Amino acid sequence: MSCEDDNNSQQDEDVFAGCCSDEPIFGPNVDNLDHSVGGEISVSHILTPNGDGFNEFFGVINLDNYPNHTVTIYNYEDQIVFESSNYVAFENLFPDVEFAQVNTVYPDGTYKYKIVIEDEQTFTKSGTFCLYSGNPPIAAEEQNFSECIEAGEFDPILSGF
Repeated sequence: MSCEDDNNSQQDEDVFAGCCSDEPIFGPNVDNLDHSVGGEISVSHILTPNGDGFNEFFGVINLDNYPNHTVTIYNYEDQIVFESSNYVAFENLFPDVEFAQVNTVYPDGTYKYKIVIEDEQTFTKSGTFCLYSGNPPIAAEEQNFSECIEAGEFDPILSGF
């Protein structure tokens, strides 16, 4: 086996494998929250941080209704790349760098998240999401991001417009 063979096999790896999955990553999800008080916790499955105003940050809906929470984001090698105990809209969000720097700090691919809310009981939710910055540009149609987007949701970087 030559060095060239090693390089080719690394290039063939799909960095988006497993993204947009609702399957728990870090053990079973535990949902014991009273949703009538704070609402259901749901997350973004795709980020396209390019400054166009669509899917710029990892979104966690209703998290700000539960004050004792932690959001941890891991790269595909399970290294922590972001952690926050104050994850609220427009403050302390992932990615936490300027749009022009996203791809150099956080390469495109599959990321893992874990949300823990300490209340009377402990709520946990984990899963995966895709980060696709489009830099360098690859044809979005080469990837199937349709499972990542809610019906009716629009993002120009994914549609090619």
